[in-house]
Amino acid sequence: MAKNVSSKSSKKKGTKAPDARVATAKSSEVVVLIMAGGKGERFWPKSTASHPKQLQKIYSNRTLLEETVRRARLVASPNQIYVGCNAELKKTIQKIHPELKLNFVVEPMGRNTAPIIALAALQLQRKHPGATMVVMSADHYIDPPAKFKETLKTAIRAAKDGKLVTLGIVPTRPDSGYGYIQKGKPSQAGVFNVASFKEKPDPRTALGYMKKGYLWNSGIFIWSLDTILQEFGAHAPAILGPLEKAGNSSAALKAAFPKVPELPVDIAIMEKSKRASVVPATFHWDDVGSWTALERIVEPAKNGLTLVGPKSQKMVQKDSANSVVVSDKKLVALLGVEDLILVDEGDVLFVAGREKLDGIKGLLKDMKQNPTLQKYLQ
Repeated sequence: MAKNVSSKSSKKKGTKAPDARVATAKSSEVVVLIMAGGKGERFWPKSTASHPKQLQKIYSNRTLLEETVRRARLVASPNQIYVGCNAELKKTIQKIHPELKLNFVVEPMGRNTAPIIALAALQLQRKHPGATMVVMSADHYIDPPAKFKETLKTAIRAAKDGKLVTLGIVPTRPDSGYGYIQKGKPSQAGVFNVASFKEKPDPRTALGYMKKGYLWNSGIFIWSLDTILQEFGAHAPAILGPLEKAGNSSAALKAAFPKVPELPVDIAIMEKSKRASVVPATFHWDDVGSWTALERIVEPAKNGLTLVGPKSQKMVQKDSANSVVVSDKKLVALLGVEDLILVDEGDVLFVAGREKLDGIKGLLKDMKQNPTLQKYLQ
């Protein structure tokens, strides 16, 4: 059971000089870009190269992508929802979810978030000129939907006035895995100017940020297509220019994409823009970053045991506590253990100590070097 909880103008060839005026949305349309290109390695063995985390059922009977599409439909019609990913993943998504009838923005290769957002903005501007764009990640947990919709509507109103909006999450713990946002003065009801962005801090600094009322950066963005393209022209012409010049040519895009700077949109645009704004969220949010995230999403059973999957619900345990157990097909019996992560998936049984879970990427790296083990990563 899920918890109900949280300018200077460029003169480079191929890049349009940004309009010095504040851009306001020319259309009432809302389009959504769902970022679905992540590898999800920290959710191995359920998440693999061919079927990453966003295509897995992690905390419900729907895939994370399906959950995200349902949220996107709160503010956009199906034909205004796009998924950003590579060509191979596009084929896999269409095979798994033909019923969603998704549109796609296909990136030739992963180059972090700024290039795919710029590419999507260019393509969507041609199809939905002047629309407001909402950027979501395919693998977040958000509840309740009504509060999410309410927060988004506030952000969309600000975006129509030329703001670049991110949704800020009220921290529930001093987590060093997130970027933080310092709120500035309010600009309109429920919307604040961003005073500063803070990169992922050490635990002590994170605690200080939390005490000062800083917000987590959710990675959910809202802006008009006009505004974000102007800001790319002003702050990241090395990204926008080549993509704009490539136009609708697949060959030109394939040649240009590997050469654009590999940057997150936070650094490429948000931290440089004077239009950056934040709307504090009123919903429970989690980035579902690792197996321990399930403890914040799924109601724990006795002794702090978090059980996910049909067989986990029938688990046998004695003198065991504070562990995450994920099993779809095998009965799990625990005796006298604590602080374990146990995931049974196909031919793999993954068992980790809670304190060592951050080392999972190192484990997968070692497995990649062994030809006999590579099949378990695909």
